[in-house]
Amino acid sequence: MANVLRSVMASVVAAALLAGVVAPAWAGPMIHVKDIAKVQGMTSNQLVGYGVVVGLAGTGDSTSVIFTSQTIQNILESFGLTVSQQAVRTRDVAAVIVTSSLPAFAHSGDHTDVTVSAMGDATSLQGGTLVMTELKGANNLVYATAQGPISVGGFSAGVSGASVQRNYTLVGRVPNGGIIARDMTTPLMQDATGFNYVLTTPDFRTAANLATALNGRFGYGTAYPIDAETIHVTLPANYKNQPVYFLADAGDLSIDQGQLAKVILNERTGTIVFGGDIKLAPCAIAHGNLTITIATNNKVNTQPFTTVAPPVQTNTKVTASEGGKKLVFLAGSATLASVVNALNTMGVSPRDLIAIVQALRQAGSLQADVEIQ
Repeated sequence: MANVLRSVMASVVAAALLAGVVAPAWAGPMIHVKDIAKVQGMTSNQLVGYGVVVGLAGTGDSTSVIFTSQTIQNILESFGLTVSQQAVRTRDVAAVIVTSSLPAFAHSGDHTDVTVSAMGDATSLQGGTLVMTELKGANNLVYATAQGPISVGGFSAGVSGASVQRNYTLVGRVPNGGIIARDMTTPLMQDATGFNYVLTTPDFRTAANLATALNGRFGYGTAYPIDAETIHVTLPANYKNQPVYFLADAGDLSIDQGQLAKVILNERTGTIVFGGDIKLAPCAIAHGNLTITIATNNKVNTQPFTTVAPPVQTNTKVTASEGGKKLVFLAGSATLASVVNALNTMGVSPRDLIAIVQALRQAGSLQADVEIQ
């Protein structure tokens, strides 16, 4: 009996040591399934349409915009009024492109916001009203209609030579201006036996952890990873024909999200973002700064006994100096904070840091994927 107890205690101690030593190696941020995965095929769809905005205070398209005049003519003909294109002389109308998104679970009668953008030479959509416009999908079917007053979030006032404008007045929104005309069909309606989870950030470790968590919660065979992004789920027997309840319970599970060592560089804005478990091998960096100074000293040469304006002598001095170069040694580190602190010791700007990060990656010191935007 004592041997059995000692064996059990040894197993418990070994498991505790394994949990204390091995788990931190895989430890990462715990996050809910619903925050990192979605059901494949459940996405919004883009809609677009062509329409006109009326009620503008002389800020619409000019008569040189032919398609606007043709549109006005067609609208009047639909109401039984026959006019020639030459008779259409108004600047209170503007041709626009109307865009919107059809939500994944939209039903007929639901409302959605629409965006209205001028496409002619109108100067402002302020105060205008969108006339009923059909919104079509990529398959050229009508999925919604849109109509209503436009909110531009700004204003434009004044006359030529003296005007003031706040924000951009050629693009506006019609809140709840779109009405859905068709029901959306989701993958859950087409296949009640199962579905695919899709990770927002593909990663083999995260996919494996998600499948393991689902199998541990709902039973073995519930899920298996197909690739780094897709995990197939077969609904358990007690969730048959009830995918909504399964998604609600599965979405609250917490899993260990695998981290991808990645650096994002944006040279246009001078932005650099580190993410994931980044490692930096020991290296040495030499960095020098070039400073250019331009100073202008204007001198007025006065001339006595004359009423002519004195000439101005311009003296421009250009100097260039290169800061003292220094060789900085960066010790190897395994944490993101250590990497940032080590690079900050050089006192460089973000734009200089972008060049340094690229050089570190090429030298093999920065052990991460570098993406340049």
